[in-house]
Amino acid sequence: MTCDPWLEAISARADGEPTPIDDRLVDAHIATCPSCRAFAANVHDLRRAAAVDVAVPQPDLSGAVVKAARLADRGSVWWVLRLGLGIVAVQVLVLSVPALLLGHASGSDQHAARHQGSFAIAYAIGLLVVALRPAKARGMLPLAAALAGCLAITAIIDISDGRTPMVAELHHLPELVGLLLVWLLARPARLPAPVQRRSLPRLRAVADESNAEQRRSS
Repeated sequence: MTCDPWLEAISARADGEPTPIDDRLVDAHIATCPSCRAFAANVHDLRRAAAVDVAVPQPDLSGAVVKAARLADRGSVWWVLRLGLGIVAVQVLVLSVPALLLGHASGSDQHAARHQGSFAIAYAIGLLVVALRPAKARGMLPLAAALAGCLAITAIIDISDGRTPMVAELHHLPELVGLLLVWLLARPARLPAPVQRRSLPRLRAVADESNAEQRRSS
């Protein structure tokens, strides 16, 4: 008796097709027939080799994706908002340098003035980051709102108690303007950008390039 029927059954079972012989009989025959056992092992290895292949090396698009995301982020809002926020940040930074380096701040001793200057400079740097990367505005919005709110409350208390005139509180105006600009940049529906996005690089899908190479090779 030849092994042809058993070989056909082994091949059909490996392909997921119905076998003419019961699987238990096929297994029993494989256990007793070295040639059919070797054929079954080879069929399994061939199917696995055909199903699993080494991935084709693809180009690294991470740098282009990051660059495109940054350009799209900067081009998604009006440039005047970013410019205004940058001006506010520079103003806060300049006004805070004397407090940090010289310890000069009205109503505070030298140690407290340096602490105030350090926080104000850190806040100004945060505004500059948002001006450069508007997508980070949502993360900066809670801090800007808390700072502007606390300054408004203390200004109202000091003015009502007569400890400071209303004109003296105008130096907190940059914080309020900064809050407004950060809020505008953090809005879910961005304002339409008037500039053309012609500088954005065009990214092609890797799969499309692979398919094109396959068509050229065939």
